[in-house]
Amino acid sequence: MLKRETVSRMALGMSALIFAACSHSPVDPNGSAILPTFTKLNVNGNPHNVLSAVVTVYARNAAAVAVEFGSDSLFKQHTPFVSVNGDSARVPVLGLEASRSYAMRAVAVSTSGHQIRSVPFSFSTPKLPDDLPRFSVLSSRSPADGFVLLGFTGSEFANKFYALIVDNSGRVVWYRRFPSAIADFQKQANGRYTVFSSDDGSPLHFYELDFWGNITREFQAGNGLDTGAHELRLLDDGYCLFGIQFYEMNLSDFGGVQNARIRCTVIEYHRGSTQALLWNPLEHFQVTDAAPDVSLAAPNVNPWHGNAIEIDRDGNLLVSFRNSDEITKINSRTGEIIWRLGGKKNQFTFVNDPLQGFSHQHGIRRLQNGNIILFDNGNLHAPPQSRAVEYKLDEQAKIAELVWEYRHDPPLFGFALGFAQRIANGNTLICYGTAQRIIEVDRAGIKQWELAIDGPQIYAYRAFRIDSLY
Repeated sequence: MLKRETVSRMALGMSALIFAACSHSPVDPNGSAILPTFTKLNVNGNPHNVLSAVVTVYARNAAAVAVEFGSDSLFKQHTPFVSVNGDSARVPVLGLEASRSYAMRAVAVSTSGHQIRSVPFSFSTPKLPDDLPRFSVLSSRSPADGFVLLGFTGSEFANKFYALIVDNSGRVVWYRRFPSAIADFQKQANGRYTVFSSDDGSPLHFYELDFWGNITREFQAGNGLDTGAHELRLLDDGYCLFGIQFYEMNLSDFGGVQNARIRCTVIEYHRGSTQALLWNPLEHFQVTDAAPDVSLAAPNVNPWHGNAIEIDRDGNLLVSFRNSDEITKINSRTGEIIWRLGGKKNQFTFVNDPLQGFSHQHGIRRLQNGNIILFDNGNLHAPPQSRAVEYKLDEQAKIAELVWEYRHDPPLFGFALGFAQRIANGNTLICYGTAQRIIEVDRAGIKQWELAIDGPQIYAYRAFRIDSLY
């Protein structure tokens, strides 16, 4: 359920009133239009992130405002324009460098397109926190423009876990600290970030964040269930996530105990104000669908372990079940299984795949060309090795043709976590999870960028490339 919608918390500290302008509104030289007038400007630091600022612009007769800035008076960088609500607007200034002084000025534009600029003002950033994760760029040939999002499940410091964004040089350009480990961190279609963690000691769940890292909404599973860490997908009129439910089952027929505790990742799918689907794998799968390395003899059994959700082109769901080596397509209206790809109940014939399928995969996305892409952790490959794979699916004839893969040389093996993202320029960004590498390759498999995560057991749950911080 949607837990609550919160009011964005105003950034605190380093606040400065820049000026108050005259009260009359000037006209342009031809006398044909009223120009915007600044009344005052405030610049505030961001308590979540020293690499950004909040500039509040008060202006009359302005349709939108922006901020130009730079480390000198040339103002080479600028923010997008923000619509003015009443006579004010808050403008996020993102991607600043630490321990640097900036010159800034506001730009206001009228409905007729006329612009004016404020007098310059200054803003200085503090130094970065000492406990941020550390990175090394091992190679940089011709990566895509933009930035890479990373959320960390581990930390060298107690109660200090980071969702952060780096540029192609490995420089941190945005971050938000949480006291609990972070799983899924991504930028949703609405432009907001979402992250799985806990900010206040409450049970772990999902937060929606604005540009500055302020919490704007919170999402958690309904029906009293714990919220699954692996995926939140926001839609224009809804969302989809996992809930965690436990059942007691007699597994003595399979060499297990009579009161085994079965872990189910329940799919909770909401459209509008209603719950469109509540899908429990226990009602559709068998515990014996579990992969060979998942013990049914243990007191706690996790036979399916859903870890990714994709809203397919037809509105149905593609769901990755890691512990059964399976991608399942589910009717989002009826809950009926449409097909099963991989695992013991596989319905497809794998073509051109020397490994004959994937093992303990992480992530699933439908590409614009109709194919699917995922990160094959490869736990049960011989020898274990991880790869990114793209399959062309004939969903009628049940054929899965491997049309592209990338294997690192020498082999990398991330036994858990990871993701594969096809980006706009045709390259693929691959997060190797516990192998602590983020690699971008082109269609020919030539490495264009490689980032190493330094420090023991500091793992990126996933990685996503984004075009802009805004």
